[in-house]
Amino acid sequence: MGELEQRLVAHIATHGPIGFDEFQANALYASGLGFYQRGGGAGRRRDFLTSPEVGPLFGAVVARALDTWWDDLGRPERLHLVDAGAGPGGLTRSILAASPRCSEALRCTLVEVGEGQWATHPAGTTSRPDLPGPRELDGPVVVLANELLDNLPVTLVERTADGWVEVVVDVVDGQLVEGRRPLEPVQQGWCSARAPEALDGARIPAQADAAAWLRDALELAAGGRVMVIDYARTTNEMAAVRPDQWLRTYSAHGRAGSPYVDPGSCDITCDVAVDQLALIAAPAAQRSQAEFLRAHGIDDLVAEGRATWERLGLAGGLEAIAARSRITEADALLDPTGLGAFTVLEWTP
Repeated sequence: MGELEQRLVAHIATHGPIGFDEFQANALYASGLGFYQRGGGAGRRRDFLTSPEVGPLFGAVVARALDTWWDDLGRPERLHLVDAGAGPGGLTRSILAASPRCSEALRCTLVEVGEGQWATHPAGTTSRPDLPGPRELDGPVVVLANELLDNLPVTLVERTADGWVEVVVDVVDGQLVEGRRPLEPVQQGWCSARAPEALDGARIPAQADAAAWLRDALELAAGGRVMVIDYARTTNEMAAVRPDQWLRTYSAHGRAGSPYVDPGSCDITCDVAVDQLALIAAPAAQRSQAEFLRAHGIDDLVAEGRATWERLGLAGGLEAIAARSRITEADALLDPTGLGAFTVLEWTP
């Protein structure tokens, strides 16, 4: 039994069951012991690939989007980019490498709770563990969150014959197990409103942390933009399928097992409930990642790369190889059964 599991078992044995949200927060972010505090996360040599780790093409397209938004804002002298859940900094690095027209105005803040990853963030950027306050940055702000909200802790609830109950984490014979505890009537009503078609045994996540993050991000980006890219469904859709289709664990580039076995050893992710975020503010735009990338010129960048490769071939060295790689990167980023199906949500507060 790992140290984090021992601590959780001892705490629950003394103080009683904890919510799944508290368990997940510890499993992912407990100091020195949580998954992201131990060096887990995105990267070819880590546990999973996100769009920025596929290659520089994703960041190059986002750089084009930033130029468009900068133009829309009247080309201000300063444009703040807040990369929330930045991990090792791959997205910001590829944005800067693409040399967008707004480069001189761009000020980059990378938000990452795993301080061990700050050392890999691009030079000239600011690293911090949380979002800046609404008055900390001067000038318009663009907040980007690529696969962040799926890692924020969720409360699990389950439909029973007697109504909705909370799924909690308890201890039996020294092992972490699931338990149940009742919900207040107002909480039951909230669940029924989110998943009116739920059958007995159905589960849904209540994503208060994601909603609170969005509220803070909208306040920070007043006059700018907030963009979230993630797995996403509605709460009612999640109630209609097995929970392991929207609450998943990952480790070493594959699906892991139960989150209760050796907590801290694997990632725990949950699809983002779009309807719950809309209770804070309805997004101005919602589309797939493939649609977003095409709207901001990925096809032009791929055509440019193909032309460079055909012109230079192997004799072109790294420039030609990088140009050719755009083709395979685009295939992954636009894949309708993979990254291309991610949902892009945009707010213009």
